Amino acid sequence: MDKANFEGSTPDLEGQPPKTSSFSQWWKKSIDTKYTDFVCLLLCFTTGLCDSSAYNAWSCFLAMQTGNTIFLGLGASGQPNNKPWGWLKSLCSIAFFFIGAFIFANITRRAGSRRRGTLFVSFVIQSILIIIAVALIEGDLIPHTSSDASLTGGPLFLELIPIALLAFQSAGSITSSRSLGYNEIPTVVLTSVYFDVASDPKLAAVPTTNVKRNRRIGSVVLLLVGAIVGGWLSKSSGGMQSALWMAAGVKMVIGLVWLVWKDEVDSK
Repeated sequence: MDKANFEGSTPDLEGQPPKTSSFSQWWKKSIDTKYTDFVCLLLCFTTGLCDSSAYNAWSCFLAMQTGNTIFLGLGASGQPNNKPWGWLKSLCSIAFFFIGAFIFANITRRAGSRRRGTLFVSFVIQSILIIIAVALIEGDLIPHTSSDASLTGGPLFLELIPIALLAFQSAGSITSSRSLGYNEIPTVVLTSVYFDVASDPKLAAVPTTNVKRNRRIGSVVLLLVGAIVGGWLSKSSGGMQSALWMAAGVKMVIGLVWLVWKDEVDSK
């Protein structure tokens, strides 16, 4: 009798692929997208927080690139007169949002856009970028208040640093909402959302029969609430930093939530 069989040992499995560790399987597991629309709505809130704070401080947006494109166009004629370098800030935001979208989209596509590990790393990176930006502001290294004489464009244009970081991470929000399949919640723009709501043939339908309309309206409300909160926080003693800290905290919490989110297989 074969000694291996006699002793009850496992037969030789040469030629078969090695078993993947349970951690690796868990890390690469796709999450169940049910209820992830609420996460996308939270991202609308963080957009409102960041954009309202940035506009108050630097007269540009971090996520809403339509507005930045208009500001860039105005710069060609030297307007606004009181912000001669406003176009440069808008151009910086557009450029780094574009770069962020390219990098986030391509990396998440290759890594598995709905995998737990991919979503976790994406949101942690977004949060860290906000933390770096707000840390620079907290250290008074970046002009960010109306009393800063160099805010309209000092020789080093230091405000371009946090603008670049914050615009880059903003691209991660829309990448995530697209990856999760909620195109009706773009998280960074509302013009198309307003149109979609107004043109919806089921606009007056009861909430349970028109979920996409509910999400669109929710995105408008949450972004508006975020802008209101960001505005008030900017006026508080904590300044714009408090709004950015809140945005970083929300994104970090979302990143951690993916670690305990239900697997796609478990939902079946």
